[in-house]
Amino acid sequence: MKTSLDKIFIGTMSGTSHDGIDVCALHINKKKFELLKFNSYKYPDKLRKDISNVIQNQKLSLNKYFEIDKKIGFAFGESINKFLVKNYMKKNEIVAIGLSGQTLFHAPKNKYPFSIQAGDPKIVSMLSGLDVVSDFRNDHIELGGEGAPLVPEFHQNIFARRKSSLVVLNIGGISNFTFLDGKESFYGSDCGPGNALMDAYCQNFLNLPFDKNGELAKNGKVHSHSLNKMLDHQFFKKRHPKSTGKEVFNIKFIPKQLLKKSSYDILATLTELTAICIAKSLKSQKKLPNEVILCGGGIKNKFLVNSIQRLSKISLASSSEFGFNPQAIEAMAFAWMARQRIYNNPLCVKDKKGLLGKITRSKQ
Repeated sequence: MKTSLDKIFIGTMSGTSHDGIDVCALHINKKKFELLKFNSYKYPDKLRKDISNVIQNQKLSLNKYFEIDKKIGFAFGESINKFLVKNYMKKNEIVAIGLSGQTLFHAPKNKYPFSIQAGDPKIVSMLSGLDVVSDFRNDHIELGGEGAPLVPEFHQNIFARRKSSLVVLNIGGISNFTFLDGKESFYGSDCGPGNALMDAYCQNFLNLPFDKNGELAKNGKVHSHSLNKMLDHQFFKKRHPKSTGKEVFNIKFIPKQLLKKSSYDILATLTELTAICIAKSLKSQKKLPNEVILCGGGIKNKFLVNSIQRLSKISLASSSEFGFNPQAIEAMAFAWMARQRIYNNPLCVKDKKGLLGKITRSKQ
């Protein structure tokens, strides 16, 4: 095991799919990254349902907000402790935790912009006995960004190559990309829905967590009228960079007319919507990328990946081909961002640089 001098950081992430908590241990030595361990932990069933209800209905009293904030904090803290025990890691080997929090609401374009990331860092720090860096998104917004995606600069550090244009495409609940033009230039943006609408339909109507491998969708037919109605949403008319979340792309987004169709046709249409918005994002770049690197849970949906490739006509490769677990990339990014904050290294937000994340010191 590495010593404390080897700079090990814990990264923990729960994305817009809110299907669980990812935890990783990342060893960082200058610009060399080594993923030591990675594990995923499920939310308790009741908490997961509560999170889903908040995201889908966008209603939450102050009392319930503080309750769920603390419950999510306990879930993160307990997951981190399980991770440390499972992987025989000593706390004196860890510098700090990078905590994503759980996105409940994202409003970067409001008159008073904000992003709600639930998961009390004080509880995570208390349970783990470690320093915690959190609330990256609101700092990103304060510097003129949209709070999402947060990971482009990390993608640049691990994937960028000289004289090569690449796109790193993350398919979670929401899909987003980072465009890397050589080793110096990069920017990121959300594309639109990733798994969000497909998963919401499966969970609300089929009692399934998701459409495994797109097996249901591939047997359906796309309902063109509903597809065009969804594509007419104002989000798809905005230029990159832009950001969104499940406050837009939730079960209420699906047209009622589409919900009258067979489950096969509904999922085929929702899959095509995701594939189109991703393909359009890829093809909208001034310079077409030489390669697209895929990460996130959505890459397990083979039918979706094939649809993206069909529409974009660009070669797609899993991040595993570059030595990184596709499901660990975002957790790794939060570990790296914690490192940057602990050592007061500013990150790039549009044309500005600033520190992202607030530090909660352990009292142990």
